[in-house]
Amino acid sequence: MTKIVLIHLDSGRHDRARVDRDRREFLAPLQKEFALVTTSPGEEAHTDLQVVFIASGGCEQNFRRQYPLLARPVILLADGKHNSLPAALEISSWVRQQGGQAEIVHGRSDTVIARLRQLALFQQCRRVLAGRIGVIGEPSDWLIASAVDRAAVSARWGTEFVDIGLDEVTGHKDVEGEVEAIAREFIAAAGSLEQVDEAAVQQAARLVPALKAAFARHRLRAATLRCFSLIEARHTSGCLALARLNDEGLVCGCEGDVPAVFSMLLLFALTGEYPFMANPAQVDAESNQVVFAHCTVPRRAVGRYALQTHFETGLGVALCGEFPPGPATVFKVGDPGLGSYFVSAAEALPYRTEPGLCRTQVRVRLQEPAAYFLRASLANHHVLLAGDHARSINDFMRYAQARRIT
Repeated sequence: MTKIVLIHLDSGRHDRARVDRDRREFLAPLQKEFALVTTSPGEEAHTDLQVVFIASGGCEQNFRRQYPLLARPVILLADGKHNSLPAALEISSWVRQQGGQAEIVHGRSDTVIARLRQLALFQQCRRVLAGRIGVIGEPSDWLIASAVDRAAVSARWGTEFVDIGLDEVTGHKDVEGEVEAIAREFIAAAGSLEQVDEAAVQQAARLVPALKAAFARHRLRAATLRCFSLIEARHTSGCLALARLNDEGLVCGCEGDVPAVFSMLLLFALTGEYPFMANPAQVDAESNQVVFAHCTVPRRAVGRYALQTHFETGLGVALCGEFPPGPATVFKVGDPGLGSYFVSAAEALPYRTEPGLCRTQVRVRLQEPAAYFLRASLANHHVLLAGDHARSINDFMRYAQARRIT
């Protein structure tokens, strides 16, 4: 059950018996849905969400004294009695004047419950994003617009970056039988093997335990891998390994692209769906359609898949997955401080793969103008997700005070 820490503020000037009765009536439906714990500002308490219940007017000065001890952003709960909402309006305006952020939760019980549940999810997502992202190797040389200002990202999101040498992955010692089992599992589930054999799949599968060991050793929330250097060093690609890690909820992107893997982690934390990082390979601004393509995709994000060689090099093992037609979402967080984003609801269309592109290919029709990619794109890689999550993503990014790009 979601745990909410409730900080109760009132002026003490209103009829105490009536205030207490109205408070019990107001909180009763919430207590059925949440584990409510009453505490004081500054007290340590593990919680999913901290909420300041403005139970009456006249507590504004008390709030101002307590403000330095409160979690940010400030969530204010107002029940509509005893001048609760007028006080919350004054307080929220004051918080914004201090350069802070405040939201008032107010309305019918079902509205309040739904919003508190959503805000608790947002806080959980923020905690995930404040974890460690591993950069294994370095960003690929061609990602000239995808560098991040780590200090700015840390200040905004709390994210910690960990630089990991590529030799930590290439030098990992296999556990007997583990690699063979992973390879057999991929081969058994594949629709076909095209220009790859069991030996190639085993060579690609060796990266799976190596990457999982790096996640555990460095306590990572996500990682991005300079995968093209693996092709030079190991004559295989990271595509199969990244697919497997993402299937297990270990968010891992390729080419050392930090904004892209951050976007993947955000989507997975917020929606629970499995993100597909890809190149916008073709854009038709007139029909509002975009073809996305890449050589790795979580198998949980697609239906059938074939194992093929990596597109650019003809080496290693890539996945050619069939993305299911239906509602989808396109998303990207960008700029050096990761403070800007693009999102669009979309529809994945029936599509037959074509030569000259990376192996997994998806054609989508966007709700937002596809001309964004030609005029204001947040660099190359974007992330595709099954289901229409645009409204929830917009809500979260506004909550995080990010700037939307259109």
